[in-house]
Amino acid sequence: MAVSPTEGWAAAPRLLRKARLALYVLLLAAAAVTLFGAPALEQAVREGRAPRAALILAPALLAAFIALFAAYRFTLVRAGRYLAGKAFVQVGLMVLVLTLALPGSLERWRSAGTVREVDLSRHLRAPDAEARALAAELARHRDPPDALRYVPRLIELLEDGSPEVRRQARASLVALAGQDAGGEGAEAVPKWRAFWRAHGVSELR
Repeated sequence: MAVSPTEGWAAAPRLLRKARLALYVLLLAAAAVTLFGAPALEQAVREGRAPRAALILAPALLAAFIALFAAYRFTLVRAGRYLAGKAFVQVGLMVLVLTLALPGSLERWRSAGTVREVDLSRHLRAPDAEARALAAELARHRDPPDALRYVPRLIELLEDGSPEVRRQARASLVALAGQDAGGEGAEAVPKWRAFWRAHGVSELR
């Protein structure tokens, strides 16, 4: 006579009881990340606040749940306390769900690696002085290889009509150079050009 799942669970060892609790926790975590956490994680990755690996957290949790669930059911089946066919169908359905969820997560993971920062060139030439000042300020917060391409334009902005634009341009040049190599005033532009030319930065075309 077959033993029902309820009777099988009543006779299951304590280890399986603990496994059941872990299964519930993993399932809830996977569901929460999939339904509520995915948009927040994607935004965090795009802003650099989280690694790209966070985008595959949901399928990773689901895969862990399936592996533990399969081991749990397999143990009960071997002990003769659960139907093998029923366990096979349950695990198969879960694997199907994983295969449906995985491509979307992998696509977001690949896309996150191709995200490019906003090009500040247009904003450094914006008609609005506040936009130019903001772009000049942002330039010094970029990674050096990216920031250095804005140096020629920042040097030009040392002669901008807006005091705030000039201040931000100079601050960025100092931050990128690690020193105030050009100072301010009438001689600032040629001094900064000479400094950056000596450091291999080409002139603005």
